[in-house]
Amino acid sequence: MTIRMANTSLSEASMYSCGPPGICQPGSAITPPDRRHGSPTGWSIPAGVYTARELVRRFAPLLDTVVHHLGPDPPNAKPARIVLLDNVAANLSTDMRESSLPLYDLSDISRREIRDQARRIGQVLVQWAREYGDEPYDPDLYLRGPGDGHLLLPSSLTLMYARCTRPHHMQLLNEYMRQMVVLRDALLPFQNFYAVPIPVDGRARGIRHLEAPRERFLTTVFAGHITQASVVSLARAVLAPDLPVTMTGGYGFQYTHGLILPAILAGGVVPYHLLRYVPSKMDSAAMEVLFDYHFPDYHEAPRGDIPAGPPTILTRYPIDLPNQKEELQTAGIGLQAGSSTSAVRGLELRLEFKNGDTARVDVGQIARGLRHSYEALEETRDSTTNHTVFLHSASEILIQPGWGLSTSDTAGFHVIPVDDPTIALALLGKLYPRNVILLPNDEQLGQTDDVGEDSEAKFVIWGGFKRGGLKGVF
Repeated sequence: MTIRMANTSLSEASMYSCGPPGICQPGSAITPPDRRHGSPTGWSIPAGVYTARELVRRFAPLLDTVVHHLGPDPPNAKPARIVLLDNVAANLSTDMRESSLPLYDLSDISRREIRDQARRIGQVLVQWAREYGDEPYDPDLYLRGPGDGHLLLPSSLTLMYARCTRPHHMQLLNEYMRQMVVLRDALLPFQNFYAVPIPVDGRARGIRHLEAPRERFLTTVFAGHITQASVVSLARAVLAPDLPVTMTGGYGFQYTHGLILPAILAGGVVPYHLLRYVPSKMDSAAMEVLFDYHFPDYHEAPRGDIPAGPPTILTRYPIDLPNQKEELQTAGIGLQAGSSTSAVRGLELRLEFKNGDTARVDVGQIARGLRHSYEALEETRDSTTNHTVFLHSASEILIQPGWGLSTSDTAGFHVIPVDDPTIALALLGKLYPRNVILLPNDEQLGQTDDVGEDSEAKFVIWGGFKRGGLKGVF
């Protein structure tokens, strides 16, 4: 699935997909000065814009100063730097005694997503850190800082107390651990975290200016109340803290260095809450723009009734219907009509079919519709039984004028056969998100019997979707 936007494909962010993590390094790196023979000094990161990999490189002098003072490694012993980085890996894990973000509960989809994201980011950060073993450092580096409570592995504890000569070396190690932990947590909202340009103003030590928003977000994680607003709020704090504040918090934004959009728009394996960095702009004349929902509360959105038509008997995917010939000519993302100077805007998915029909769907509502949708159950014994349904074409729903949401007053199965994943996504943004079910086209309608609420109209988007990930593959 490819959706184009402002001369940039939403899948174009794959230009930053590093394959093996760390091959790409967008942005311009700044080489640290060589302070091997400098006078006692503090440590900081100069103001600038950095990728996560560049920040890990900037943290390296903290660790290497400690390793320097630990002295030569004894014969046949694991190198001190590897021992300490093993400890950082444990701090960045989610299932060890030393974990800074212990997540064991698998029952909640939001917590599973954050747990998996934390593991993925942590592994990549440590991999990068292992590569930066020969960076310039200052053997006289000295700093004092708060004790952040990061636990040591027994091997690290033995190493630090047996070979470390000065108490402040433990504080250097603690600072390194803290910077890595804060970076991991600051990157949690971003699916392609390795590509995101991160502004650093240089006023705090390293990236400690992100401590407060990190703590606020982790409160939602540990409480089990992760919301889209909380994920966007952390992303804003990391990249664009001066964006305007709205009732919903928005679903994405444009900042100086690109776009942050719901990752669902990139297609493929769909995340639940995560966002994606795209190296493009929606409004080249504006520095920062918040993208907010057309309807802050979808319950209050106007609803249009879809005529039911005569019922039809179905067993398998209806491959011979005229609506199966609906083909997209183009699909793209653009700004909704409104004041060009407004700092709060809306985005729309624009579809043009080959028959000339056009449709526009609120991007925020697409992401919201996916979160509220159901996935059909795995195949059941009676899944091949006949069903009486009301058939609808995707276009009759999507081309309805206005921004209202579509529903039906007629209870029962309302089936919308779909081939194209972009059309399936558009339907998620147009249907009232209360009783919408996703069903792959190679599976059976009976798998939706026990999903959703039987007393209301049940909309089944049949096709354009495959199983996989947290919320499917589009």
